[in-house]
Amino acid sequence: MRSARRTCPVQPGGTGWLLLVFAVSSLVLFVSLYWLTSSYLMREVDHRLKGKFSEFHAISRDKAISRIAALSRRDIADTLPYGIFDADGTRLAGNVPTLPHEPERVPFNYTQTVDDGTGVSTAHFRGIIIPTDDGLRIVVGHSIDSVLRFDQTLVKTLCAGVTLSILLTLACGAMLNSLANRRIRAVGETAREIMAGQLGRRLPTHGTHDDLDRLSMIVNTMLDEIEHLVDEVRSVCAGVAHDLRTPMTHLRAGLERASHRSRTTADYAQAIDGAIAQSDVVLARFSALLRIAEIESGSRRSSFRTISLDAVLRDAAELYEPLAEHRRLSLALSASARVEVSGDYDLLFGAIENLLDNALKFTPHGGAVTADVRMHGTQAVLQIADNGPGIAAAEHRAVLRPFYRSGAAATRSTPGHGLGLSLVAAIARLHDASLEIHDNAPGCRMVLRFPSQPCPVMQVAVAVD
Repeated sequence: MRSARRTCPVQPGGTGWLLLVFAVSSLVLFVSLYWLTSSYLMREVDHRLKGKFSEFHAISRDKAISRIAALSRRDIADTLPYGIFDADGTRLAGNVPTLPHEPERVPFNYTQTVDDGTGVSTAHFRGIIIPTDDGLRIVVGHSIDSVLRFDQTLVKTLCAGVTLSILLTLACGAMLNSLANRRIRAVGETAREIMAGQLGRRLPTHGTHDDLDRLSMIVNTMLDEIEHLVDEVRSVCAGVAHDLRTPMTHLRAGLERASHRSRTTADYAQAIDGAIAQSDVVLARFSALLRIAEIESGSRRSSFRTISLDAVLRDAAELYEPLAEHRRLSLALSASARVEVSGDYDLLFGAIENLLDNALKFTPHGGAVTADVRMHGTQAVLQIADNGPGIAAAEHRAVLRPFYRSGAAATRSTPGHGLGLSLVAAIARLHDASLEIHDNAPGCRMVLRFPSQPCPVMQVAVAVD
């Protein structure tokens, strides 16, 4: 088991890809935030600069020079510089030293050396060139040092945020991956125990109803069904062994007696006939089992067609009328209305035949067996009832298992091998029907239901023990 764990480690590939997607998404988000914020601040500056166009475009030469000179002497002149230039680039007034070689009316970036009293430094500005009607060029500037400092602070903050988010994501991813690996290892160990034959083991659940919990519950439900089927197979195998033991013992005993005691040809012929009879019993058991297996495989669905259930019942009742008369039983049939279902004629005939045989077999002399077919809403109903000893309520499910025979005295004294009702149950499942047993007070009824369209639910009420 340890070597299996070493050779089949749980890979963190899914978690790794999730972390990568989250990191890239965070990076894209923070870059987008930085770009939007910086662009917004720059647009605000440009909007202010373009607002100066209407103020200076139509101003006269003398007024423009005096106005720019006054603006250049303000306290905030270092952050909002102005300059006025002739058409040849000669500076006439202002604190912008030279006319930038930039297109008119379009904001642009430029740098300028300033002295703030503590030393000379390079300042960054956003400017625009406004042409006047007199042919002058007025340069309006706006300091963007605060915007650039904000951008730097924003970049540092975003980098720290991205780094912290990635670290937290890595920590959470490592923890989730560790928890997932631990649960998957527990599931793997349980699965290996189940494969080793411990069918009662189940995958662990934590009650969180997460994906792994839901998957474990689905698998556990499947394991419950598998365990149930395996138990049924074991029960059938034990039943086959127990049921065949008696005829095989009789067969061996008869052959042994023939070997030691037979002296004439008639003795040997009698021994051979006895052996053939016991062999027929064994073959009948195997034939019934093979027929049940064939029906439960579903291969007979290809032969389904629309048939008259009332006609099937009449055919089966006609077959058993002589037997009913021989046993001095009353067999009443009610099948006047046409009832159509989708199914296999031979299989439905076999189911009705088994139910009628049981009803006649367990009904005492002078008793009555009734059979009728009708539509009940959207369902076809086939009912066969008797007034025999019936089946105890506690055994209603058990009698549908192969080789099960009731412990009642009437059952023990009646020949049979416990496969008839198993065959009927298999036919019912093939037709998507439900097989039920009801008390007929006295006697019992078997009920087999399936929808009439597209697969009519056939309801069979039969007295069987």
